Amino acid sequence: MELNTFFNSIKKRQGLVASIVLGCFILVFGLTFIQPLKYSVRSRLLISQNLSGADPYTVSKSNQYLSNLFSQVVYSSSFFNLATDAGFNIDTDYFGDTYKQRMKTWKKTIEARNVGDTGILEIYIYHADTYQAQQIALAVNQTLMSKSFNYQRGGDQVSIAVIDQPLTSSFPVKPNIILNFFAAIFLGVAAASFWIYFFPEARKAHKPKRRPDRVTYQPLEREEEPQNPYVQRPPSAPMNLPTVDDNNNNYAPTPKWQPTGNIHNILR
Repeated sequence: MELNTFFNSIKKRQGLVASIVLGCFILVFGLTFIQPLKYSVRSRLLISQNLSGADPYTVSKSNQYLSNLFSQVVYSSSFFNLATDAGFNIDTDYFGDTYKQRMKTWKKTIEARNVGDTGILEIYIYHADTYQAQQIALAVNQTLMSKSFNYQRGGDQVSIAVIDQPLTSSFPVKPNIILNFFAAIFLGVAAASFWIYFFPEARKAHKPKRRPDRVTYQPLEREEEPQNPYVQRPPSAPMNLPTVDDNNNNYAPTPKWQPTGNIHNILR
């Protein structure tokens, strides 16, 4: 399909395009609002290591290694057990009863990000209850600062400090409504374009009207006009008038008119 033909098809089938886009909006936002709206709590920690006599490049690489290490450790079951036992008011029933359910929910609750090679670790906690999100964030920070020796061999040489206390978002961040809005637009336009391109509108073939093989003409009945006795119609012409003149001498040439009499009669 040519590009001009494609755009003309979109203009002709605007109702279909609008219906597909609206259907995608309903589908995406239906799936969006089925999920519980979750708030986020963000905190930042600085990981540093005291290496006496080491050059700054080695120290930077060591800090980067530790931040990468702890960004993966926080998803483990051992870290989950240490965080829930840190002494904060955490509702453990939220994570489920079985080990599989607890790990699945925990990985959706926590997120760790590295900030380049600076040794800064960002911790995000997602929860529908802002109080529970705050308690989990505090427990995670406390576990990283006090129990980090369980996951590294640096011992007292590794220090973790909180540089930004847990900060709760003002609005729910999961699911991302703005991102889903643009995703619905893109999905609707893509689906409509796919449908119009692969299922074009069928053109109606012009069929000429079939003429009958035989044409029968029927004479029209002539309606007789009512005769008015007070109106005299002119007599009709006779039917036996000659149509062909076989004798050419019957019609003599008309003589030219010549004036007669004196000049005074002519001028009158």
